[in-house]
Amino acid sequence: MLKIKKIKLRDSILLDDLSLVFEEFSFDHFCVIPVEGINSKYYNEDFSNVLKISFVFNKRIFLDDNELIEKNDIFADIFIIEKDLISWFNNKFGIDKFRIIEKENVFRLFFNCLSEEERDFRKEKIFISDSAKIHEGVVIGNNVFIGPNTIIYPNVVIYDNVYVGANVKIHSNSVIGADGYGYTEKIEKIPQEGGVVIKDNVEIGACCCIDRATIGYTYVGENTKIDNFVQIGHNVKIGKNCRIVSKSGVAGSARIYDNCIIAAMAGVKDGIRVGPNSILAGASMATKNIPPNTIYAGNPARPFNQYFKELAKK
Repeated sequence: MLKIKKIKLRDSILLDDLSLVFEEFSFDHFCVIPVEGINSKYYNEDFSNVLKISFVFNKRIFLDDNELIEKNDIFADIFIIEKDLISWFNNKFGIDKFRIIEKENVFRLFFNCLSEEERDFRKEKIFISDSAKIHEGVVIGNNVFIGPNTIIYPNVVIYDNVYVGANVKIHSNSVIGADGYGYTEKIEKIPQEGGVVIKDNVEIGACCCIDRATIGYTYVGENTKIDNFVQIGHNVKIGKNCRIVSKSGVAGSARIYDNCIIAAMAGVKDGIRVGPNSILAGASMATKNIPPNTIYAGNPARPFNQYFKELAKK
């Protein structure tokens, strides 16, 4: 099961800010989780004695429609929000139901918190079901769960902090849980402390990369099928029964909801939503959200009828 990084509160750069919200607090540690929360069933953790904090430093958050993919049950105790985003956050979600700390330069605070301690999963165990089949040349990190009847083909690499469900197939030379591509404007590497969750009956083709999340987990829903040579970025969440075809890429924090098709050589920009039952045509680039039950094509992607009319005029 996944582990989450816990940071000593008394030594933290956040201590003074948190003291303004809590007259007294009994927490010894805090952890950083995504704004949309996490699902406790993937963690072997007791979260009751850990202060949970989320940082809001841009508008690319999914608090409003997260449950279209999976319902979460653990949310932040404190939201630390960029001063310039307070009005936007209040209008969209309301702040009365949250404990809020208003700050400037929240991204730098987030970066510094993740950098406070090194990740260490050396003491954690690996669980591999007796009915799973692991071929030669597979490399498995620490804190990994592999469910029943799953097949891992030769030369797959599974990094730390990965959950793989039942009846999953991962084909040769794929990499699950490598660092996401995250850097500051000064080209400082952003620590990648999260994990990957792959649900039941997923198939992942050869030579694919599914990056681990910065915090929380990258998620692939039940019965989704991923072709060869596909890149899935950090914190992406993909719903059920999706098909993602060869040489396509999904950038960090995008959401692809249930029953979608991402056709060959298509791309999805970071933070974009592809609504349920939608299709992104081959070699297209989604730069804006795609509504449910639609077909989009082109670069930038637009409704298929519009794209077809534009082609006919050429």
